[in-house]
Amino acid sequence: MAGVMPLQQLPRLVEVVLAGSQDVAVTLDFTRSVGGRPMIKGHIRGNVVLECQRCMQPVTIPLDVPVEVALTTFESDERPEQEGLEAWLVEDERLFIQDFVEDEILLALPLAAKHEQCEPVRKLIEALPSDVVLTESGQEDSAVITKKNPFAVLKDWKKTE
Repeated sequence: MAGVMPLQQLPRLVEVVLAGSQDVAVTLDFTRSVGGRPMIKGHIRGNVVLECQRCMQPVTIPLDVPVEVALTTFESDERPEQEGLEAWLVEDERLFIQDFVEDEILLALPLAAKHEQCEPVRKLIEALPSDVVLTESGQEDSAVITKKNPFAVLKDWKKTE
């Protein structure tokens, strides 16, 4: 089976992607594994646009998702893993291709989409010296706040013993 799946048919994916994402090309072969288990082999290809988590600008993520799963109706079935395949639980002995493809794409997306090189929207506070304070607008505050060491009271404690 080969074709193009429109993003509008993948509601959970539509919630994540930005405008400019393309429909995905799907190629799936329904066959049997070496051990006689029903399985799906194929590829899912396309491009999706996500929001960069550093600069908050769109970033295009290419999709090239290889699919190789064995279908099973029992959660405790260990045979697919013994054959080196990922198990895919089929409930009610029916598999909805649209849901299957959408799940495979969602699993392939990065946890935090980002450009290779980009500047963060705001300066990272961890990267600043400890005596520099930022205001709400991200500008450095001229008043330097000295931090009190909470362990300062312990410095003389060891000397008394």
